[in-house]
Amino acid sequence: MKSVKDHTGSYAVVYDANRMEIPPPGYFNVEFWRSRNAVQGEAVGRGSAWFLVSPEGPMVLRRYLRGGWAAKLSRQRYIFTGATRSRPFREYQILSALSALGLPVPKPVAAICEINGFTYAGALITATIPSVVTLADLLAQQQQGTAPGADTWQRVGKCIHRFHAAGVWHADLNARNILIDDQQRVFLIDFDRAKYSPGKPVNGQANMNRLKRSLLKLWPSSTASGMETAWEQLMEAYNAG
Repeated sequence: MKSVKDHTGSYAVVYDANRMEIPPPGYFNVEFWRSRNAVQGEAVGRGSAWFLVSPEGPMVLRRYLRGGWAAKLSRQRYIFTGATRSRPFREYQILSALSALGLPVPKPVAAICEINGFTYAGALITATIPSVVTLADLLAQQQQGTAPGADTWQRVGKCIHRFHAAGVWHADLNARNILIDDQQRVFLIDFDRAKYSPGKPVNGQANMNRLKRSLLKLWPSSTASGMETAWEQLMEAYNAG
């Protein structure tokens, strides 16, 4: 990966020069891709993420959107204090660092800050992880009799432990941000507002509490008795490293 930054006019971008030339601002706008019939789908439950077919290969475009009370002021705009401190640039840099460590994350392709005075809007492009489903999707399939097995829960626990041991704190660890591919490999996504302290293992208790709340919320009521068993399997693997 060869990260290059460019700041021209009201646009600041960072991109992997080994994968692409400097991307035009249109690359970060879903309408640019729709006009080329290059949008394959949209992430369910995350209305700001789209799956693209691009000259650089399959990619995911995600716009940064505010939630909560701040969204009443502006859904897309944030206070600008410098491109390197912006949410898209920071997530790009964290993903670059974690990819270099060999941790299972999406590979960053490019990020942009669209600057207007004291505010900015932003977007991130990552490479698509092929043949994956979310852990939330697997939970939903339990109603059709295909529940995640003990091996799946153990793999999830071991994966999360790797990140915490490496010094990574995930800001929103939930069942929709955990992906599992057709080879049963586990990936974590969405590192917006994540923190990375190289060489300093983090206390992951808050992350694990957040994940458990997510699982309890999504777990089908018809199989509720299996939740504690699954959680024990996950935590046993997590604690064992």
